[in-house]
Amino acid sequence: MAGKSCGGCGMCCKLMGVEALAKPPHAWCGHFRKGSGCAIYVDRPRACADFACYWLKSEGLGEDWRPDRARFVLHREDQGRRMVVEVDPASPDAWRKAPYHATLRAWAARGATDGLTLNVLVGQRGFEIRPDRDVDLGVVRSFAA
Repeated sequence: MAGKSCGGCGMCCKLMGVEALAKPPHAWCGHFRKGSGCAIYVDRPRACADFACYWLKSEGLGEDWRPDRARFVLHREDQGRRMVVEVDPASPDAWRKAPYHATLRAWAARGATDGLTLNVLVGQRGFEIRPDRDVDLGVVRSFAA
């Protein structure tokens, strides 16, 4: 996307697990360098190269949605049928703040008629944002110790 770049964001380098690097979710990748990004960018694992940050790809999301500012990463799963909001556990309520929550709720309303879902993941806990409410799904995943 013209005008957007990962730069020093690196929120995906913290939140996402990378099996090829034995990097667990919610821990900084040892290859991330604050201010400059990935130290192994050219040789990064396929999982990293294939990851599609929704903020980077979306023309309609401004700088306030950049993951290191919003404190969450947006990405799509299930062949685009599910939007996932992977929240930094250090800021567990980031997704509930303005302008994020209202926008997420509007996206849920638009997608509902087409069977699209919008899920929020905060650590092990999950939520589904529906047009009229947020549903606490409880513990939806576990992380190996």
